[in-house]
Amino acid sequence: MPHRKFQSDNIKPRYAKGKISVLGINSVYPRTPWIAAWWSVAFPGFGHMYIGKYLHGFVLIIWELVVNSQSNLNMAIALSFLGRFEEAKAQLNQDWALLYVAVYAYCIWDSYRCTVEVNKSHILSEVEDAPISPSEVSYFDVVILDKRNPWVGMVWSILSPGLGQLYGGSTIVGTFVLAWWIFVCYKAAAVRAGLYSFLGDFSSAAAMVDWQWFLFLPSMYAFAIYHAYVSVNESNTLFDIEQIRYLRVRAANLAQLNTGENNTVKIVATFEHSPFVEMVIHDMEKLGVPSHHIVALPLENLESQTHILDSIHRVDGRSILDGAMMGATIFAVLGAVYGFVLYWGPIIWGLLGLVGGFILGLIIELAVSKKKVTVFASRKSEVLLEVSCTPSLLDQSIKILKKRRATGYTVKPQ
Repeated sequence: MPHRKFQSDNIKPRYAKGKISVLGINSVYPRTPWIAAWWSVAFPGFGHMYIGKYLHGFVLIIWELVVNSQSNLNMAIALSFLGRFEEAKAQLNQDWALLYVAVYAYCIWDSYRCTVEVNKSHILSEVEDAPISPSEVSYFDVVILDKRNPWVGMVWSILSPGLGQLYGGSTIVGTFVLAWWIFVCYKAAAVRAGLYSFLGDFSSAAAMVDWQWFLFLPSMYAFAIYHAYVSVNESNTLFDIEQIRYLRVRAANLAQLNTGENNTVKIVATFEHSPFVEMVIHDMEKLGVPSHHIVALPLENLESQTHILDSIHRVDGRSILDGAMMGATIFAVLGAVYGFVLYWGPIIWGLLGLVGGFILGLIIELAVSKKKVTVFASRKSEVLLEVSCTPSLLDQSIKILKKRRATGYTVKPQ
């Protein structure tokens, strides 16, 4: 990885790696083009949101809600799946439906094309070693690039779409997702239908639901969960990239100083990428250890296994949940459609389709994977820290390492 092209994050690069602002966190994370195209197939605008083009995504999502609802397209699709083709034709408003086709095709094509462009920009930003400012303070918010657990974002989005995005630091995206989730649930009468479903009154639940608006919910729900997961992973990766660059530039600057002194002991410790790395450097300097006696270097970890669930400790960039979430989306929609005529109703069958599709998609992903797969990502050592201090400061230095969550340490024999 190239580095040390820029010495200050005040220098604006030609190709930026990411941006931290009061509006949220975004990055040119390399993504798979066909996955972006798939999400545009599931719901126009989702493919653009997946790759970080949120303004495009917002516009296309609003377009989808307006044109689809005016054309009664969801109702026609549901009736077609149920074999009631004449009713589907009667429901469809052709004046609005004809406006749908061109924009729908554009969403799929443009999300694929934009993903390719984003991937190119990522490569160029790596070549240029573009710097990133890791925090933004304004009158409205304090946004700090920090490590977060991706599964926590998933859980919050399961409870209510939009909360996972807010947890990940994307204020505008989280607000938008939460707002249109509430709006569509209200139009579909989904909350009352869910209450009746869980109370066992399935006939009342199916009767009160608005089919046209309800069929938006499965795709929206699945994408909100998936997007919360991947966006937190991308922010964690952006944090690692920024800290790796900082440590390399710092090490290069310290290499120009004379580090040879007698009567010192060397402590070697390992850390994960986190704010604690920079805190421990500051603590050691306050203790009286000269800056050029504190060397921190990022490690290149070798990973031979693919894992299913990324964590705060490791992100491999090859999420095996892509196929699982695609299956969840498809079967959630089918479950909701056929739930209107089955006993348990659209809410229960939609949720069963979501879980069943997720499991089926995951099984297919595991079957076609050529590498050995583990469920959870393991911890890894990411930063090597070497401190040269006088024997009198040894015990205090070790206490600082423990306080700042070093994953391990040793004292080199003299």
